[in-house]
Amino acid sequence: MSHRAAYPVAILALSALWVTFVAVAAPQAVDAGASGNLGRAQSTHPSEASPSEMTYTVHLPLVMAGYPAPQWFGVESNVAITSGVLFTRLQELGVSWVRLGSRRVSWRELQPNEGDLLRWDIMAGFEDELRALKQAGIVPRVIVMDSPRWATVTESSCAAIRTDKLPAFASFVGALVARYRTDEFGVHDWEIGNEPDVDPSLVPADNGFGCWGNIADPFYGGQHYGEMLKVVGPAIRTQDPSARIWIGGLLLDRPLTTDSTRGRPELFLQGILEAGAAPWFDVLPYHAYPTYTGLRVDMDNAAGGRWDALGGYVVGKAGFLRQLLQTYHVSKPLVVNEAGLICSGSAPFSQWCTDEQIGRYYEMQADHLVRSFVRGIGAGVQGFVWYTLEAPGWMRSSLLDTAAEPRQAFAAYQFLNAQLMDALYLGPAVYTDTVESYAFRRAGARVHVLWARQDITVPVAVPQAELADARDRQGNAIALITDGSVCTVPVGFSPVYLTLTP
Repeated sequence: MSHRAAYPVAILALSALWVTFVAVAAPQAVDAGASGNLGRAQSTHPSEASPSEMTYTVHLPLVMAGYPAPQWFGVESNVAITSGVLFTRLQELGVSWVRLGSRRVSWRELQPNEGDLLRWDIMAGFEDELRALKQAGIVPRVIVMDSPRWATVTESSCAAIRTDKLPAFASFVGALVARYRTDEFGVHDWEIGNEPDVDPSLVPADNGFGCWGNIADPFYGGQHYGEMLKVVGPAIRTQDPSARIWIGGLLLDRPLTTDSTRGRPELFLQGILEAGAAPWFDVLPYHAYPTYTGLRVDMDNAAGGRWDALGGYVVGKAGFLRQLLQTYHVSKPLVVNEAGLICSGSAPFSQWCTDEQIGRYYEMQADHLVRSFVRGIGAGVQGFVWYTLEAPGWMRSSLLDTAAEPRQAFAAYQFLNAQLMDALYLGPAVYTDTVESYAFRRAGARVHVLWARQDITVPVAVPQAELADARDRQGNAIALITDGSVCTVPVGFSPVYLTLTP
């Protein structure tokens, strides 16, 4: 969950090694233009360029067989999912993994007094949830948060851990990993905190959502967090060499903080890297929450947004983080592990969240989900989590309503996942400047996801012999206009899926 109030694959590894391999680069697709300007359509179906080969040397775990291929999409839930309608909805959604938040693993509750034995008895519900997810084939990502005050630098469970208590924290996390890495539970992904780039003075005490930030520190507390990783990381990998260590998903509110009283939270990651902690985390997650403004425009990169100049919340933040990593000669996979389009209750945005206007917001939410996630894939982001599955989410961002009935974004996410599961991203599919489009390949077909950049309808021509299917955002068949050997597909603001022959 984001601190907006504060701001106006279980991989089974035997060891690790350096591997040199030949990778297929995503091609830059080009408009073939073979059929010219056909009727009213502004473009024809492009042919994707042949991939080029590049050689890389990277650090990889030695992977054993039997683990499913990585998937793009996940969801977060802040309540236990073990059975009932919520579990049914999760299975219907079809995502491959779920982020388990809301203090499911609380150091404060498990070890309230220093030296206490861990209270495993209070984890029965969590363990039932892990068993249910494993049975369903859904991978859990577990957040470790909410520290006891005897271990924190301030009088709050939402604060950094004292240097002299880092060994105790490492011992605690190591015990967690040892218990839950087993076949019974199958946890191999551990996120240390959540939105750590927030100073605890900016949020209520004991809120449990991160708070390693330090306004007075040049790197906003990131170096201290990095020192923690250097202690906790070895404890995790000793217990489970196949574990993936995630830093807490970064709020990364803006690329440049100009208010000196707020410090420089955008430098938190730089502090981690300055500490030399890069070897002790595997995944770099961040959060992306644009606010609905009542307009039918792309909220991810709407003009005037904090990240607009860099490409929007998803792409802009990815570029910002990637550039910083490159400065330190570090490469990490980027994941948006909290995403949503929020409907704020604060003026001037609250006028768009009334009962009369809320239906338009839910439609835009569904469009935003597909547009921002697919665009993120195009920018090299390797995973996405919508926050949350159940109501209310963050400022109405949930996929389900209070009766656990699907909203429009649920159906859009369900169809997006079905279309791109196990798909390989090929590159942009260029139709016309007025359309944004992305090409994927899956077994037996190519899939193009496209939409009009503005709120207009663009006729797109595709050779009839190549077009196998055309669907709207929710998976409904699109009525096509056929003229001889050409089909014209009306492409509007809402995403469209074209299934093309191989």
